[in-house]
Amino acid sequence: MDTFENSWVEALESRFGSIDSILKVQANDDQPLIHVFYFEDLPEEGTLTAVTCGLSNASHTDWKQGKPELIVSLDTSDKSWGFAAGYFASAYFNEKRFSYGDVFLIDNPISEESAMSAYLVFSPSFLNQEQATFELPDRTIHLAGMYPLFAAEIDLYDKIGLKEFWHSEGFDMYNPKRTPVAGSDNPDS
Repeated sequence: MDTFENSWVEALESRFGSIDSILKVQANDDQPLIHVFYFEDLPEEGTLTAVTCGLSNASHTDWKQGKPELIVSLDTSDKSWGFAAGYFASAYFNEKRFSYGDVFLIDNPISEESAMSAYLVFSPSFLNQEQATFELPDRTIHLAGMYPLFAAEIDLYDKIGLKEFWHSEGFDMYNPKRTPVAGSDNPDS
């Protein structure tokens, strides 16, 4: 690991405890390798939390106060959810902002647990702004939460907005096996 990766591991383990496992993901040969660090039973028993390492090496003109790394926390043991966050970080490196409200979509389900194939970016589920901010020697990192969506929910989200969608009946930020939010056009996707 390089200096940044070592600093990031130390900062994460100081705040969250020991990393339980690591996966590497690269969207294609032209994209950077992203590490995904997994923390079991965080923030509580049965919840798997994954955090990316490498997205903050990118540059974007909108990143003025710091750079993002992604965090996914779901009641699951399936590492596909964290792997998908790493995939998006690699695929859209230097291209997307990963700002609150952004949506990322792939053609196939993220996991065998669910037909969900998209992620919505918003604040981390169990961290306040201060807890989601990390001051490293060479950069400030703000964790950006990734929340799985059904493809059919994207139009509803675009129509009603983040706040109303977030409080919609059926939206459960920790449940990868939830049903689509009421009002989505196609409940199977």
